[in-house]
Amino acid sequence: ILMKLLYFNNEFYGDCLILTNYIEEVEFYDNKRRKHLNNNKGQTWSMLYGLTPYKAYKKGFDRIKDPNSNYYWSKGRMENPHLQDIFIEFGNLYFEDFDWRSVMINKNFQCKPHYDSGNVGESIMIGLGDYRGGELYIEDNETKKISKLQTFHNLIRFDGSKHLHWTNKFEGDRYTLIFYNNINF
Repeated sequence: ILMKLLYFNNEFYGDCLILTNYIEEVEFYDNKRRKHLNNNKGQTWSMLYGLTPYKAYKKGFDRIKDPNSNYYWSKGRMENPHLQDIFIEFGNLYFEDFDWRSVMINKNFQCKPHYDSGNVGESIMIGLGDYRGGELYIEDNETKKISKLQTFHNLIRFDGSKHLHWTNKFEGDRYTLIFYNNINF
């Protein structure tokens, strides 16, 4: 079945550049809830795009209820609804066998060692932008062996809820997208 492409051209490297352009247009905000995970000093540019269990994101302002769950649209999804179709098309092109409900969008975010306690199952991560370094370290729970994986234009599939992982230092502007589920369907 041929898919009609609206945003991408079905050439991975070029599509990564196109996706980078869409992400660079997003207005990021300082995410104080994730400061404890960021090794970089200063503001934490990180945005949840998708579903959240929290009904309100500021006093007197409720989120949109997701019609398929008991969750709500995140602030990132409410303010950037155009990204939904872009993410769906990219996912259908490059990981159509992976079912996701949310995307964590990070800008210049160097994660400390952590587990993704709110995630359900595997995640898919990709690095975008103009940077050097920024590899993803993943520790195997049984052997304690640490893998160092290139993130730039590389789809990395792993279970962040079961494997300790963190980000290497980097220079430049680094964006990461982590496609994942935070609820069972």
